[in-house]
Amino acid sequence: MWYSFIPKETRRLILDLPYILSIPLAWYWCSSQGVRWRYGWRLYGRPSFRQYGPGARISIGERFRAHSRSRGNSIGVFQEVILTAWGKGALLEIGDDVGMSGCSILAGNHVRIGNRVLIGSGALILDTDAHPLAPDERSRREPARSAPVVVEDDVFIGSRAIVLKGVCLGHGSVVGAGAVVTRDVPPLAVAAGNPARVTGKVSKGVYPNSSPGLRMFSPINKQERAHDHLCE
Repeated sequence: MWYSFIPKETRRLILDLPYILSIPLAWYWCSSQGVRWRYGWRLYGRPSFRQYGPGARISIGERFRAHSRSRGNSIGVFQEVILTAWGKGALLEIGDDVGMSGCSILAGNHVRIGNRVLIGSGALILDTDAHPLAPDERSRREPARSAPVVVEDDVFIGSRAIVLKGVCLGHGSVVGAGAVVTRDVPPLAVAAGNPARVTGKVSKGVYPNSSPGLRMFSPINKQERAHDHLCE
């Protein structure tokens, strides 16, 4: 190739140049919203980081990727990524190598996202009802009920899925597009529907580049469904 005479390190620098030039703006954007930017983050568009209340905090790990615009996302996004820690002492923790597109995550208490988690376009994760359910409680402006949400490592949450308060998604589990998750999902399980239920299991050691005949998940049998314990 015509560029073969260019040293490998120089070629890598040229390819990384657009990212390097974007660093000052990305750093400023995150810092202006009280979030520590890290080298290696990839922000496509401008995500919203919202920290309201004494001690409210958002913590994000290494190599974070957030798509807040449709370019580069196969199904597009209808909003920017919105990450919120809302209320006294609220904490939103996100691990390393997490990727998300046009989703919204609200921590009124505590939401913990593990490592290598993928969150699809339009997904919603929240650990609070936002408002009391009883009309008299709303009229008195009483606080809404909340319970921590845990998303363990290697979870894939499909587009438009909703994960509600008090839920734990076990490691390697998959939440189908449009699912409404109201209870825990076991490790390496596939959950879908409204309300979501376990419909299959992820096959260990099977990856997208495997043989076409191999399946990424298989239906779950009645005995396994009865053993629907979760995130102990």
